[in-house]
Amino acid sequence: MRAIICALLLSTLLSACGGGSGGSTPTPPSTAPVATAPTNVVPIVVDNGPAGNAVNVPYVTVTVCQPGSSTQCQTIDHILLDTGSTGLRVLASVLSPALNLSVSAASNGFPLLNCLQFLDTSFTWGPVVGADVALGASRASNVPIQVIADPKFNALASNCATGPANNSASVLGANGVLGVGLFKQDCGPGCASVANNGVYYACTSAACTRVIGTTVPVARQVQNPISLLTQDNNGLVVDLAAVPGSGAATVSGTMYLGIATQSNNQVGSASVLTTDVNGYITTSFAGTSLITSFIDTGSNGLYFDSATVAQCSNPNAGYYCPTNPMMLTAMNRGANGVQTTVSFSIGNAAQLFSAANNAALPTLSGPVNDAQTFDWGLPFFFGRRVYIGMEGQTSAVGVGPYFAF
Repeated sequence: MRAIICALLLSTLLSACGGGSGGSTPTPPSTAPVATAPTNVVPIVVDNGPAGNAVNVPYVTVTVCQPGSSTQCQTIDHILLDTGSTGLRVLASVLSPALNLSVSAASNGFPLLNCLQFLDTSFTWGPVVGADVALGASRASNVPIQVIADPKFNALASNCATGPANNSASVLGANGVLGVGLFKQDCGPGCASVANNGVYYACTSAACTRVIGTTVPVARQVQNPISLLTQDNNGLVVDLAAVPGSGAATVSGTMYLGIATQSNNQVGSASVLTTDVNGYITTSFAGTSLITSFIDTGSNGLYFDSATVAQCSNPNAGYYCPTNPMMLTAMNRGANGVQTTVSFSIGNAAQLFSAANNAALPTLSGPVNDAQTFDWGLPFFFGRRVYIGMEGQTSAVGVGPYFAF
């Protein structure tokens, strides 16, 4: 899909009334109000992705530009929308060389490299570059982003390579990742003061045959593009359609930039659960308090540990396969004490996967192998409006970080 960045202008309607005998005075022309499309709307689609094998992956389209340019731009579809990470990351293989984006320099004057490690141990590796980033009709200027798997920077840090490398669209399941989670930077103050932070590295020469850990000022770290918008910059809303338990081939939805900043992103009666400083809430499930739980569009299922739900055998190991669908409940509680009950259904992953064309599976789930975590992945978002309030940013319902639904 391709994004069209525009505003919808309605034609000006002029009408004149006059006539009759006796020299009546003509009525002055009247002008109808000009309406424009909201600037904070970004379409979402859940489909099988660029490689044709993705399941429960929400995609958006992003436009990347040479800083300050309105013509040297590239629109890239099938970017994974990830509320569990921070920053835009685009595969080098899909990024046009004509953009000629400048690589950021580390404190030693050589190229600055970035490592992002995901919960499943996979990672992205590549240089930090500067770009303007357009989300729908909104544009953030001079955003540090990551270029994934740039072949000019193959000197991979050993403590980054802890699992498979997300170095192609077939492996990543997307052309890039748009991290729009709770935080403004992908590391924060820790990486500004500690060199061996596991996130940022500097080449030791122009040839970049070796890398070392490095500190990076907060402002030069990979940034959440929403935080750099001139408006609608305090968070986002993810609104996806409901899906039948058996699944659907595709699902459409919308990302609204900002929270309570326009008529389309008001919070209404949603419960607001603040998180701790690390972005976690507490989920009470099966008599256990899971204190490092989170809500994440970048996880393709609901992941939690259970001694009573049957697990799948190969080739579907890592998912749950109950004989019949199961209805379960859990209680989510924020750091502010607000709590709300969530009911959810668990299906048989082997049966779900047998419908090969279905990209949206709302009952997909599996074990997380972490006794303190419930990962509320994409199935949680189907049929809900979920609000992601950014750290330190104020809205009508409070100061982030928070989740609301």
